[in-house]
Amino acid sequence: LSIAVPEVVARLTVPQGSITVAGVSLTVVDMADMAVRVSLIPHTAAVTTLGDLRGGEQVNLEADLIGRYVAALLARGVTLGGETPNAGVTWDKLSEAGFR
Repeated sequence: LSIAVPEVVARLTVPQGSITVAGVSLTVVDMADMAVRVSLIPHTAAVTTLGDLRGGEQVNLEADLIGRYVAALLARGVTLGGETPNAGVTWDKLSEAGFR
């Protein structure tokens, strides 16, 4: 199943990650431009509304929660250690260390 996604969702989605489509969490198989391809097994199609979808229908999309957490941390400039990424680094210090 291939789904066109807005840029904000595409930026937070990765192959082998997940995306929620119409309330159903699915595995992302592949991505191309502004579309994701998901794996939809017959059982899932039969027991959810996804089996009734037709091309061009709009559905609710939610990006993977982990992707949203990572984006929020990066926007705040926080690394995994809690410090800001450039804490204490200056051009002078880099030059003194041999970087040019």
